[in-house]
Amino acid sequence: MSSPSLSRGAIVAAAVRIADAEGIAAISMRRLATELDSGVMSLYRHVANKDALLTLITQAACDEHPYPEPAPPDWREAMRLAARLDWEVYCSHPWALVTSSSARHFSDTSCLDWMVDALTDLTDDPDLARTCSIALWSYVQGVCIQHVAQQLLPGGDKAEQSPLRATEEDFETGLEIFLDGMELRAARAGAAPAGPALGRTFQAVARS
Repeated sequence: MSSPSLSRGAIVAAAVRIADAEGIAAISMRRLATELDSGVMSLYRHVANKDALLTLITQAACDEHPYPEPAPPDWREAMRLAARLDWEVYCSHPWALVTSSSARHFSDTSCLDWMVDALTDLTDDPDLARTCSIALWSYVQGVCIQHVAQQLLPGGDKAEQSPLRATEEDFETGLEIFLDGMELRAARAGAAPAGPALGRTFQAVARS
């Protein structure tokens, strides 16, 4: 049995709804078939397997808050914007904290390339720009885990019961501290001898 309205987009949207409500562990092809009033095998005409589906829903979550082109000319504003957009993604879809960090489910480096390029005025060292980009991304994820932990663990600690729960104000204050640290680190690195020139994309740096 296959619904005439069945499509990749419909499958992805249904999977996002399930993940938001119950977590990614609740997603299965059988569950999706029930949700979409379709046969299980019909789903495979649109999505190769569950790993491919998790990649698609992660991309869909990120696409809700895309990085703008061009990036803001001021590197601090660009980093603030990237951090806040990622924060929105993770707060809206806590499961994306896991899937976006899994190479098996998400390997798109375009956002990191955007951040590296946006740091041109901070540093001409692509290694440092890459390190700062990865560190900032990790900062956002770490604070957001504290913020949405109760959603990742249904029935677990409530927000008011955890003294470690990060607030959005904590996130914003920490972000400014982090950016101050990036600026200081770049200033110190600028006083050191320059290393070999490399391409500025994340993939180019990663291969060096």
